[in-house]
Amino acid sequence: MDFSVLWVFISFSVFGTYLGFLLCLGQCILERKTSLNRLLAILFICLGILQGTGLCLVLGFHSFLPKIIILHIPVLATVGPVLYGIHKIIQDSEFEKSLLGLGRKHFILPGLFWVWYGNILMTETRELSDSIRIFISKNSLLDFVFYIPLLILGAYISALFRGSRILFKSSVLKEEWTARVLLYIILATITNHTVGALYLFHKDPIFLLASADMMALSLCIAYLIGRRYPAYFQNLQEVARETLHKYNRSLLIGMDLETLRNNLIQSMEKEKLYKEEDLSLTNLAEELALTPHQLSELINKEMGKNFSIFVNEYRIKEACELLKMEPERSILDIGYEVGFRSKTAFHRAFLKQTGLTPSEYREKNSHL
Repeated sequence: MDFSVLWVFISFSVFGTYLGFLLCLGQCILERKTSLNRLLAILFICLGILQGTGLCLVLGFHSFLPKIIILHIPVLATVGPVLYGIHKIIQDSEFEKSLLGLGRKHFILPGLFWVWYGNILMTETRELSDSIRIFISKNSLLDFVFYIPLLILGAYISALFRGSRILFKSSVLKEEWTARVLLYIILATITNHTVGALYLFHKDPIFLLASADMMALSLCIAYLIGRRYPAYFQNLQEVARETLHKYNRSLLIGMDLETLRNNLIQSMEKEKLYKEEDLSLTNLAEELALTPHQLSELINKEMGKNFSIFVNEYRIKEACELLKMEPERSILDIGYEVGFRSKTAFHRAFLKQTGLTPSEYREKNSHL
């Protein structure tokens, strides 16, 4: 390859590395971060690091930056669970309640690689440089170590395809833009890392450079979309869920929807289950003898809202009554009574539903 052309590709990868860190920072400084924002931040910085470590190997920096190059392995092991978490959050709002939208089991394998990398940091730089030098020239134990995170990534991508198989039918792809976006994300990830994996077979640095440039291109697209449509990912989240509900086979076929709806309303209005601060979709589904997926479909289709909004509406309605009827009672005490776990959660939900803070609402209605 012509030297000037090679440096164009290298420069683009360097740009992509910095862009990954900047996009990560952009997600981190948001005032109200969700699990989706946190996972996007991790994904962006992972892509930036993967480009940077790949470039270090291409440019022959293994002699004095071997520990930076080895960082590629635990980061690669992290990408699969992060993509899976983003996928689950986009499709199901229940996954937003945890810090990263992922269960603990998804942290086990990446965690083991990060522990392994911690031990690598204790290794002598010269010894590690020799291992990488052998890895560059021929097959070695380090090849096997690289295969494991690639297999982890492959397993998660396979899970993404299974979880979104309804969206990826040809008839759906023709009609729904959100399905095409999700398919692009998955196919771009497969292509990036397949090209990078070819390096393990041919030991030609051009494959690493091509993989890095593909990641840089994906980050550029993410940046441009974010600039043009600031709420892009939030909209993608909502539209994806609507699309899934539209094309999923109903889980309520054969059931008396009117009775189910009445039972649900009764559990809220008479039994006041919303006052239980640990109320979850699963708990409420058990009370109504439904599965969580059936209850989620019932609330979405019959009530036109998600579980969180549905429950909070009852909580805020009672809070409004208490704020008017008991002017001497503390706002925090009222928030706890109607089912909120914290003052922050109460204020945020109250403001979202009424357009006022609890104290503003109380003051406005104190003269009525």
